[in-house]
Amino acid sequence: MSLNYFTPLSGLLGGSLIGLSAATLLLFNGDILGASGLASSFVLAPRATLTTSKHQWKLCFVAAFALTTRLYVTLIDPDALKDDRLGYSQNIPIVSPLGFIVGGFLVGFGTRLGNGCTTGHGICGLARLSLRSFAAVMSFMATGILSATSCSTTCPLHPYLRTGYDTVAKHLPTETSVAIGTVLASVAAGAALPGVLRSIPPKATPSEKEDIENDYRKIGPSIVSAAFFSLGLVISKMTVSSKIYGFLNVKGLKDGTWDPTLVCVMGGGFLVSFLSYQWVKDFQVFKVSSFALECPANQKGKSACFNVPTNKTIDNNLIIGEALFGLGWGFAGLCPGPAMFLAFAGYPNVLMRWWPSFFFGSLLAEQIKSLQMNEDAKKK
Repeated sequence: MSLNYFTPLSGLLGGSLIGLSAATLLLFNGDILGASGLASSFVLAPRATLTTSKHQWKLCFVAAFALTTRLYVTLIDPDALKDDRLGYSQNIPIVSPLGFIVGGFLVGFGTRLGNGCTTGHGICGLARLSLRSFAAVMSFMATGILSATSCSTTCPLHPYLRTGYDTVAKHLPTETSVAIGTVLASVAAGAALPGVLRSIPPKATPSEKEDIENDYRKIGPSIVSAAFFSLGLVISKMTVSSKIYGFLNVKGLKDGTWDPTLVCVMGGGFLVSFLSYQWVKDFQVFKVSSFALECPANQKGKSACFNVPTNKTIDNNLIIGEALFGLGWGFAGLCPGPAMFLAFAGYPNVLMRWWPSFFFGSLLAEQIKSLQMNEDAKKK
């Protein structure tokens, strides 16, 4: 089997940077890198996310991610997102406008129902050897491969989810869409700035002061983590459609166009993230040092703790949610992290179709989960 498009070194390097992003958040802030949860928080709890010190790190993360993205595609490598296979390889489809809408909705709905995506479950969950995350990854990988491979010209959905090669130019950034991406990055930076400069209220109790100081201490590591995440995605080429479909569409195994770079990205991310957990108490598989952190390195006082998921239940929400996420991933070729990058880079279909559908799907899934919780409470 020929692997003409396999780029293991850039995949490992980019994946390692993504793992370093997760490790930075974990060891210094005690938080988990989850692109879908981070993005959906801005529509599920917008006021809290935008105004409270507890969530200030999320706003700073998005701002730093956006600015890193804009700087990279503008000054460092303007051709970073160029996809030489798009429009020239039969195994790399051209997603239709409806395909972006359907894909965005399924990813938003599925990741909210299943509580995670390729970063939350794939990089962070697997790294702490979570069986729940392992089940999630198996679920979305299976349906991602299924939907990407089966959506060929003989599939009934093909006329709706795919379009002709002559429409490739419409997928690329325009002056208007780039301007929108730049404005969004500027807005994110502007929205984060007041929180960074905000002072502690003079009437705050000692406990409240300690909490707010810890919240402020999360800002620096969040900015560094966001930069690592953005760089990891673009260096590994996970922002390029052919790298995603090159792996998910296994028909490429027959003609030598299959691209396993995604395995290197996940592997590099897993390894670095796994090593970071060896410094966290109760998550060590083997001791890499004579001590283990009982609280994040950048946090102090009684409120300092690791916010690591402890849910071990493998339920219907997890399996169904992640399966739907996988379907959406295969239909549109996007998961939340790369979609964030492409939105700030000014890709019109991602900005105008994928993200609005993602947010709608997240809101709907959250409503369903609330109804489920109410029903469970009544039964008790």
